[in-house]
Amino acid sequence: MHSSLFVAAFAIPLALAAPAPYRLPGSSYRRQLNDSCSLADVQQPSSTLTPPGDHNQLVLIALGQGTQNYTCTNETATPASIGAVANLFNASCAVAQKTSLGSVTEDANAVGQHFFVDNTTPEFDIIGLGNTQLKKSEAAPAPDAAADVPWLKLDATNTNTAVRSIYRLNTKGGVAPTTCDGQAAGAVVQVPYEAQYYVYACPDAMAARRQRRSLGLPLN
Repeated sequence: MHSSLFVAAFAIPLALAAPAPYRLPGSSYRRQLNDSCSLADVQQPSSTLTPPGDHNQLVLIALGQGTQNYTCTNETATPASIGAVANLFNASCAVAQKTSLGSVTEDANAVGQHFFVDNTTPEFDIIGLGNTQLKKSEAAPAPDAAADVPWLKLDATNTNTAVRSIYRLNTKGGVAPTTCDGQAAGAVVQVPYEAQYYVYACPDAMAARRQRRSLGLPLN
């Protein structure tokens, strides 16, 4: 069961300035997405973000748990974002059935990872959906903007992928420290966060992906 989020910051070696993705145990990572819960009637939390187009389908709601990462050039600098790393867990049924996300267990619901390929390019590696690189197209303040990172609309940079957009919603934590006071030059500061990621895909692209998999052809 997931524990409640706490917000803390600490320095780690500069070698992690370009964060590497977390890797889940192989047995968990090979699990297939659980599609037993219909997401047809699930609505996003209200925000100013542009809603997804009718041509895309909500295929997964993932609970992301990890860290937002920042770097400090010196003690007087303002922390600068260098991306994030997070493990993703299947929260589709919990959201669809309006049950507690605390009931989502890591081993049974691990569906992939979220990381950055550089300081500005997020990537999601999700079983059944593949790897998708995206770009931030819109942002909206979280209800508690002082404590929680903004809500985002991310759009895929390559329309050949099944995933077309991902929304980061219901964030908790992850806000950068206000200063670099006390941090060594080049330090990386990690701030724990949680978020719900609403993943939208193109049905035709998903069907083509399934067909290529059945034929043993490359998926990307």
